[in-house]
Amino acid sequence: MEKKSVLAITLVLIVLFSISFIFAANNTVDSSYACLKAQLGTNCGNTQNTNQAAFNLLAMSSDSKVQSDCKKLLKDKLEDDCWSELSSNSCSLKSTALATIALKTIGEKVDNYVQWLLDQKKPATGLIWYLEIDAANETECDVNGRSFIINENKKITGQDPSGLIKSYDDYWFQILDTSKNFTISCDREFLTTLLYQKPDSEIYHVTGLTHSATAGDSTNEKVESYCFSTSNTCDYEGTLWTAIALQKAGKDITPYIPYISAMSDNPENKKYFASAFLYMLNHADDSYYLDLKNLQKQGKYWDESGNKYYGTALAILALQDDSAANSARDYLLSIRESSGCWRSDTAFILFSAFTKAPVKGTGGTSTCEDFKYVCTSASECNLENKMDLFCSGSNICCKAPVQKQKCSEKQGIICESNQQCTENTVVAGDTRECCLGSCPVIQTTDNNCVKEKYSCKSSCSSTEEEKTTLSDSCPNNNRCCAAKTSTSGIFSSWTLIIILIILIILIILAILFRNHLRIWWFKMKSGFKSSKGPSPTNRPGSPPPSYRPLQPRPRQMIPRQQMPQSRTPIRKSNDKDFEETMKKLRDMSK
Repeated sequence: MEKKSVLAITLVLIVLFSISFIFAANNTVDSSYACLKAQLGTNCGNTQNTNQAAFNLLAMSSDSKVQSDCKKLLKDKLEDDCWSELSSNSCSLKSTALATIALKTIGEKVDNYVQWLLDQKKPATGLIWYLEIDAANETECDVNGRSFIINENKKITGQDPSGLIKSYDDYWFQILDTSKNFTISCDREFLTTLLYQKPDSEIYHVTGLTHSATAGDSTNEKVESYCFSTSNTCDYEGTLWTAIALQKAGKDITPYIPYISAMSDNPENKKYFASAFLYMLNHADDSYYLDLKNLQKQGKYWDESGNKYYGTALAILALQDDSAANSARDYLLSIRESSGCWRSDTAFILFSAFTKAPVKGTGGTSTCEDFKYVCTSASECNLENKMDLFCSGSNICCKAPVQKQKCSEKQGIICESNQQCTENTVVAGDTRECCLGSCPVIQTTDNNCVKEKYSCKSSCSSTEEEKTTLSDSCPNNNRCCAAKTSTSGIFSSWTLIIILIILIILIILAILFRNHLRIWWFKMKSGFKSSKGPSPTNRPGSPPPSYRPLQPRPRQMIPRQQMPQSRTPIRKSNDKDFEETMKKLRDMSK
């Protein structure tokens, strides 16, 4: 009996171990969190690097103990409302911005740190600025009281207002004095906007802020262009992270975008992966979105920084739920080490790609969705509608987001399932695949992907997988996407778990009722039936006519041979019911 109990316990442990193995295999994100938690120990890894401490706090903010350890480590490094990257250095913009983002995420007050960042603001010099005034018909306008004419062909004639000079073949004004405020009025409906460029570039950037007025009314335009630095020279990487921190704190970040955008193509700045920051700062600009998607390598990762772990995490932080981000998540999970961690940047990857809501105070976390609000880009939410509730990644909580432009408003079209976009696709208010080109019907004779009833897309969604052998047949470097053949990991895991639980129950029942099962097996094997036979009659039946009674034969007695005694004594069963049942079966079978 003792051996059978040990066997039962062993079987149960094996099954339970199998269940835990399935959980570990499928719940890959939890295993990564467990790996990072083990690495951090009881003191947030005791890292001397402020940036790493901030990423650790962002990643593990859902664990109250680790959150407390990392917050203490960050607070211990604080120096006069700012942080240095290492204790021996002076205060750093990037380190202060990252620490501010991390503390803001867990609900800490960061007003003093935000003010320190704002105090490092510097005018961004080196850009050429232009003023554009547009009207449907010929109109007379004035700037700061100086009149001129905008002709039917949009060209400007007349005297130049103070601080301005006609430029761009007389279609715009170049701003000579960027410190001045310009008030514009016209005798017809008009609109105004600012543009800028680098001196050595032929690319013109539009600020995206357009002002309009009716006849007799006025608009105001002033150059607002700043960077951040702890010295006299703009700190490009510091400005990138400072802008994100200020955006997270609910500050207006439009004055910093011109410097970031114009200087992004400088060779020394390419490693900072500005496209990801620019899209986080301004989702409304499709050019940033397209730049970011086009930089993805093999539809899997980004490597602009020279570190694909950091670069991919940064891109996912910007794209969030986009199909390109989802394919990158799958790729990251496929290259994890056996421990559950990544070769580098595990904390940043978990925060950006697999974030968990942080614990705040003694209670849980109030998320944006709990209050029926919307997580969206800061550029798509007016300052007065921003709410201090949790949203994943770079998104913020918005009470009433700005209405996104529909595909038609972006001069795009939505392709049908049998059509292929000839240009790039962007996100619109009514679709995530707004084609900026045309949508010709896909010729199946030359497209093996469509022949197999798959789809050619710019990137595959999280529910799809790329058929790499068929992608070459897709036009415009698109990918051949097919629905994933396997069921979701959660469903398949639970199916196996349920089956294993049923097996456990059956094994336990088999052990508890083993003697009854042996009786049942004996009956099945011997063909024994427990019927009582025919009922007796009042008189014996008559024998058939041909019946002759057989003569009794002498009974032969075979002497019983003495059986040798077994060396191993036969163990008597202690189960009284079982012995009695077996005795009855033997008697009935005679």
